[in-house]
Amino acid sequence: GKSFLTNHIERQYYEQNAHVLLVDTGNSYEGLCNLINSRTKGEDGVYFTYTDENPIAFNPFYTDDGVFDIEKRESIKTLILTLWKRDDEPPTRSEEVALSNAVNGYIEKIKDGVSHPSFNGFYDFAKIDYRKILEEKQVREKDFDLANFLNVLEPYYRGGEYDYLLNSEKQ
Repeated sequence: GKSFLTNHIERQYYEQNAHVLLVDTGNSYEGLCNLINSRTKGEDGVYFTYTDENPIAFNPFYTDDGVFDIEKRESIKTLILTLWKRDDEPPTRSEEVALSNAVNGYIEKIKDGVSHPSFNGFYDFAKIDYRKILEEKQVREKDFDLANFLNVLEPYYRGGEYDYLLNSEKQ
């Protein structure tokens, strides 16, 4: 069935040394993660479980080594796009470009040591620095609506309902 196929695909990715992040709604991957975790002595197979006392939180902008390869950049963009757009509302090409430029601009700030990596930092960058960049480039609101972008992402920002989710201090 489907779970075998899904497990098989993830296993192939894992065996090719791809970074695999799964959101598991039925704890069906817990055993597999524990097995990988014991085989890799805690390097891989990390399994987080949501509880009210300990809600899941992570930092999409964190890297062990400060390197933001293509895979890391793409995963950040995909995450933000998923929070920003509904499934039935694909982004326009100009929105994709604007998001890519915003993420890359923020990553440069992190690399320069100007910003502490976090979603809050990205949001502040988009609101202030990236707004100026868009104005200088004369990007029209119909091509990228920054106010709408910030409004939709606000629940994940400091003080928002889900502000804990993307701003973890634990790495």
